[in-house]
Amino acid sequence: RLLVLGATNIPWALDSAIRRRFERRVYIPLPEKAARAHMFKLHIGSTPHDLTRENFDELAEMSKGYSGSDINIVVRQALMEAVRTIQTATHFRRKAGPLPMEPNTWVE
Repeated sequence: RLLVLGATNIPWALDSAIRRRFERRVYIPLPEKAARAHMFKLHIGSTPHDLTRENFDELAEMSKGYSGSDINIVVRQALMEAVRTIQTATHFRRKAGPLPMEPNTWVE
């Protein structure tokens, strides 16, 4: 026995001969607004943030037509933006205060 499983976001772009070879077709619609908001929360995970419920609703509204994979990519890109900014920085300034990861440790 051989099982062939295929997935595409654009089935209409497939050749009709290819589509005929697959006897069963399962259509999975794009996520609704509430599901997209939940996906943003899931993909952000335990990363510290100050986003509110309204922010997540706005992100969900702005991402209409996005798949779960698209939302994952958007979140990963946003999380990496801080790293990209630091990589291109040419000047740094020492700042006195507690360390972000160790609030009990003070730096002068």
